[in-house]
Amino acid sequence: MEIVSVGPTKGGPEGLRRELRAVADSIEGDRLALLYLPIDLDHRAYLAAAAEGLGAPVVGASTAGAAFTERGFTETEPVAAVLSGRDLGFAVAVAHDLSRDPVRQIQRAARQLVDASHPYLTRAPVLLTFADGFSCGGEALWTALNSAVPAHWRIIGGAAGDDWRFNGSVVFAGQEILHDAAVLVGLFTDARASLVVQHGWRPVDGGHEMTITDIEGQILRALDGRPAATAYRAELTRLGLMREPDDLLGALATYPLGTETLYGRELRIRAPIGMRDDGSIVLASGLPCGTRVRVVAASSQELINAARQLADRALEPFEGSAVRGALVFDCGARKRLLGDRYAEQVSAFLGGRRFPMAGMTCYGEIAKFAGSVDGFHNATAAMSVW
Repeated sequence: MEIVSVGPTKGGPEGLRRELRAVADSIEGDRLALLYLPIDLDHRAYLAAAAEGLGAPVVGASTAGAAFTERGFTETEPVAAVLSGRDLGFAVAVAHDLSRDPVRQIQRAARQLVDASHPYLTRAPVLLTFADGFSCGGEALWTALNSAVPAHWRIIGGAAGDDWRFNGSVVFAGQEILHDAAVLVGLFTDARASLVVQHGWRPVDGGHEMTITDIEGQILRALDGRPAATAYRAELTRLGLMREPDDLLGALATYPLGTETLYGRELRIRAPIGMRDDGSIVLASGLPCGTRVRVVAASSQELINAARQLADRALEPFEGSAVRGALVFDCGARKRLLGDRYAEQVSAFLGGRRFPMAGMTCYGEIAKFAGSVDGFHNATAAMSVW
């Protein structure tokens, strides 16, 4: 399998069509485009241009504010990756009505891909997923995917975003723009992926533990018996991370919640993606009632250092050998915290090397690999290298 990165692309839909046409003329074998678009672009026009330029299927998602390649990042333009090669087979399936029945719909779509993989006899299948970030909790998505595919499959992907507007995200399949859906792609190749996750967040010094006392799915209703927003605001104010009149949602984007796990020292992070009038907070994914959580933080430098460590780990199997390309799914919360330094993190993902890379910011990251305990991640970067 080969990866060609495209963008950031200027010139509107016609510019994207031209760039993908040039890629199509230079590659062989089956091909598939992954397209990452800002929430406020004309998605239909860009999807049509991408399909016409490449002459092949297109899938993808709206971003949480940015997309990038090894050439840099953009907040306003499209980015794409073209997967191709004579050793690549793929299949696409769509899970609809996630808010109504997420597990059943995702399992059904994932099993379609398992069936489609049988003729390929591949040793290293990968399931790539793009999900509407507001249609179901990340844990439900992860659990359904993990239960539907064989244990040796690797899974990577992200929840689509809408640049912190919290109005709704979309995913793409062909020229369809889909809400309340997940697009699943089976990649059937013998090129083994090196898949790694890392976040770099730590508990805030002096922070108090709070107990989740009421939660339904991804709707966090109460912490320590108080409305979640009230308790969260009080803790951030006590820690000096915001003032009483400040906008709480803006602060939540850079100070998510973390909880310890039974395995290793890495925290499990849960990022808020919305608030409700009743004082409840919408998390990217839920946690069990009774979980003890703390406010976490990271400096810009800590996030950049974590990105370098992520790249070092992901690239380690390719020491002395060529890298075909990489896909990165990076949480939008990291983009908000890094601000003007986001370009440094994009460079850090390359680990001092040069290879095709395409990535997007998300409202949650999916990554399952050998030895992984958790499959859904928040405020985290997930990287897959071939």
